[in-house]
Amino acid sequence: MEQLKTKKIKLLISQANVLSETIKRTLSDTSDIIGKYNSCVSYARKYNVIAKESVVTLKENPGINIFNLENTNPFDMTWPAQKTFMETVLLETDFLISFLNNSIEFSEDEFNNLENFIASKLRKTIHEKPLKEKEIQNAIENLFLGKNWSKGIDYDRETGKFNFSGREYVPDFIIPNINLAIEVKLLREGKKSKIIEEINADITAYSKNYSKLLFIIYDLGEIRDELELRRDLEVKDDIKVIVVKH
Repeated sequence: MEQLKTKKIKLLISQANVLSETIKRTLSDTSDIIGKYNSCVSYARKYNVIAKESVVTLKENPGINIFNLENTNPFDMTWPAQKTFMETVLLETDFLISFLNNSIEFSEDEFNNLENFIASKLRKTIHEKPLKEKEIQNAIENLFLGKNWSKGIDYDRETGKFNFSGREYVPDFIIPNINLAIEVKLLREGKKSKIIEEINADITAYSKNYSKLLFIIYDLGEIRDELELRRDLEVKDDIKVIVVKH
C-alpha cells in the first residue's frame, strides 16, 4: 500500500511541476498577444484537481488551498487581474510541490536516521556472545523503548504476517509510519551463504508488502568484506543492510 502511495505522490509532483512550468512560460511571455492570460482559470482548475487528489492521497490537508471557481470567468477580468490570479495559482502550485516533496523526504530521513541509530547503538547493548536471534531482537526492542517508542504505535514486533509463494513470512519488526520491515540475522560460523540466500528470498517476498527493508546481520566472525556484502544485497535505495560485529 505504501509503495502505491509513494508512486501516486511522485505522479502528483510530476503533474504539478508541468503545471508550474506552463504557468511560468505564460507569465514570462513578453509578446503583446491579446488574451495571453485568459488561461488563468484553466490553470486554476488543473491545480484544483492535483490539490484535491493530494489531500486524498496524503490523508491530510496542512493548508493546501482549493480555488472556488464556481462563478469565475476569465473574460470578466481585466488582463492585470488575470495576470495576478495566474501568479496566485503559480504560488499555490509551488507550495503544493514543496509539500509533496517533503512528504517523501520525511520517510527517507526517518529511514536513514533509524539505520544510523541502530548501527551506532546495538553492539553496545550486547555484552555476551548471543546464541539466538531473539537475544538481538530483544536488544533492538530495548533501543526502541529507550527512544520512548510505543509498541503497537511507533513499532511492532512479529506482526504483519503474510504468505508469499506458499511460505509464511512474519517480519521481526515493522515501523508502520514509513512502511518498513526489519529482519534480524545471527551469522554463525559456516552460515554466510545460507544467510545471504535467506536475505535474497526475504527481499523478494517483503518487497511485495513493504516499501522499505532493513536487514540487521549480527556477525560472529564470518564476514571479511562488509562493503562487498552490502553492495550485493542493497540492490535498491529502499533496502539497507547493517552489519554488527561481535
